[in-house]
Amino acid sequence: MVKLGYECFKKPDEKNLLSISAALELTHGAILIHDDIIDQSEFRHNQPTVHKKYESEHIKRYQRRSASHYGEGMAIVAGIVGYYGAISLINQGKFPPDLKLKAIDQLANFMTYTCYGEGLDVDLACRQEIKEKDVLTIHTYKTVYYTFIGPLKIGGILAGAGEKELKKFEDYGVPAGIAFQLQDDILGVFGDEKELGKPIGDDIKEGKNTLLYTQAIKKGNISQRKKLTSLWGNKKITLKQVQKVRKIIKKTGSLAYSQKLARELVKKGKKAVPKITNNKNLQEVFSSLADFIIERKR
Repeated sequence: MVKLGYECFKKPDEKNLLSISAALELTHGAILIHDDIIDQSEFRHNQPTVHKKYESEHIKRYQRRSASHYGEGMAIVAGIVGYYGAISLINQGKFPPDLKLKAIDQLANFMTYTCYGEGLDVDLACRQEIKEKDVLTIHTYKTVYYTFIGPLKIGGILAGAGEKELKKFEDYGVPAGIAFQLQDDILGVFGDEKELGKPIGDDIKEGKNTLLYTQAIKKGNISQRKKLTSLWGNKKITLKQVQKVRKIIKKTGSLAYSQKLARELVKKGKKAVPKITNNKNLQEVFSSLADFIIERKR
């Protein structure tokens, strides 16, 4: 994404962009480490999450104090290292100092948005009622900026693009990023466990704020709503109960609604591509990426 943002304004400088790309990858990894702690997730990419790995190490090596506290504490520290490591890598890049400062400012900017989105997600999970607008706001702040807009803008900044040009990335990144998260939520309930790399039903156990849930509650009958609310957020949910949740989400039309919205958002994002670049090859990359967002299986 960094390289793509850069290429929209300048011939790619792949060697020097490598450290910048690595910086963004460090940031993404750090965000996911902390997100897994907040969501109490045990697996990612078919492997134990970082805090769970540290927890296992504590059990093997030590006999005193809490293993879970140790795991979470060490993972928090690892995430912080990732954030500051990213700043350092950008600073070490072979680009003009003023552009590197702008890139670091952009990094701080989208990290602030991401933290706001994460905090909003935690807060809204505790509320009795959550609406579609709330879910899409969370998706925008928690996912869109660090996944799409931030990397694209950092690439553009380092290529010398101005604010007006950088702003155009948002017309693509916001709808595409929301569609990405909608597909993530769909896979979290209906995906294949082996492909996804984490147990199906984790999103249900966490009581995750998704459009699948809000629409099913909105469209379901009394019996469906009662059953869904009793299972959503149930830490001990069984596979049979997960199947019941899936059935309700399908019957209420919630799955179809989310899929349709994701397709519409991808279409909207693709319409913005010609405004970003006249390069036909790059336009194809943007469009293919948008299509992949809702076609992917993990």
